Amino acid sequence: MKTLSDLQAVIEDNSSFFATDKSIVREKKIPLSIKPVVVVAGVRRCGKSILLQSSLTKKSNRLYLNFEDTRLEGFEFSDFNKIEQIAKENKTKYIIFDEIQAIEGWEKFVRSLHDKGYHVFVTGSNASMLSRELGTRLTGRYLQAELFPFSYNEFLSFRKAKPEPSTFREYLNSGGFPEFLMDGNPEYLRTLLKDIVVRDIVVRRGIRNEHVILRLAMFLMSNVGKEISYNNISRVLEIKSVRTTIDYCDYLTESYLFDFVPMYSRSIKKQIANPKKVYSIDTGMVRANSLSFSEDLGRMLENTVYLHLRRNSNEVFYFRDDRTECDFLTKKLDQITGAVQVCWQLTEDNLRRELSGLKAAMDATKTKNGVIVTFDQEDHFDGIKAIPVWKWLKTKK
Repeated sequence: MKTLSDLQAVIEDNSSFFATDKSIVREKKIPLSIKPVVVVAGVRRCGKSILLQSSLTKKSNRLYLNFEDTRLEGFEFSDFNKIEQIAKENKTKYIIFDEIQAIEGWEKFVRSLHDKGYHVFVTGSNASMLSRELGTRLTGRYLQAELFPFSYNEFLSFRKAKPEPSTFREYLNSGGFPEFLMDGNPEYLRTLLKDIVVRDIVVRRGIRNEHVILRLAMFLMSNVGKEISYNNISRVLEIKSVRTTIDYCDYLTESYLFDFVPMYSRSIKKQIANPKKVYSIDTGMVRANSLSFSEDLGRMLENTVYLHLRRNSNEVFYFRDDRTECDFLTKKLDQITGAVQVCWQLTEDNLRRELSGLKAAMDATKTKNGVIVTFDQEDHFDGIKAIPVWKWLKTKK
């Protein structure tokens, strides 16, 4: 339990920090003219609080509380009433709660604030904040948004650079975590990975052997773009239970570190039974934490393309039949909307394979939208367009 004066001190310090101008422009916008609670979820340090800060610059009288402030250890549900008291005394209707997911029952208090006319903004680093369960707790009172590290467009804006092969190579190497882009020290991304695993998974889930899940995270970082099976992971990492491996991978997904992409099939059972492909939230984090010493530009390009598709579609699949493969299919409203093949450089040796896989995916799903994304090649092959990634990322929405 916290005293009123303790909370006032923390809120004053947090709100003062929140008011600091950081001037980082994001593509995602937060609407302020609507009434629902705004829930922003995403991986740690991707800029969630700064997004809200830039959206609320014209709202000078606002209350901001970061629940990762160590002075809030021991915060209880009953302490929320004191926050409301402080808001009343400050005559503010705009309240921002940062990283609130660890406080049991926070949804009830947020719903109560909303019903009383407050504009409430919430951030968190766990995908469960965007789950159906949250929808039932807030019963239609909220608007959800996901935030990722910088896209290529945001990276260009941050660097004040132009879209071209050299800037894309820089983006591929560095990724999009804002703080890393400011100093470029890879140790930041190594520490961040450990911090996410320990704070969002180990502590939250009560896991005793944190080194096991850390090894798993680094193993997955080393295998982005590859098909993985839980049985194989369990054997390689000597994890005794396959169920434990599945759970750990689920926890890593909830923390936004990885996505596991299923093979496309109209049968849910086949989707579950077939291997999944793994992708990381950030290519810079892959480079900093991968156990592999080889520079696989093709898989890094594939990871970047996946992240762009994921920003615009919650459902992404890979395609495979008996003879061919295609890297990505996107789905919206139960309809396959496009097929994307990724290849660093098209050559006489791989062109037929890449075209065959793309066309097979298009034929199987009845989509007419197909493209090959390359590093820096632009051409047409048998009715299929190949486009440089640094152009595709600028035009594809």
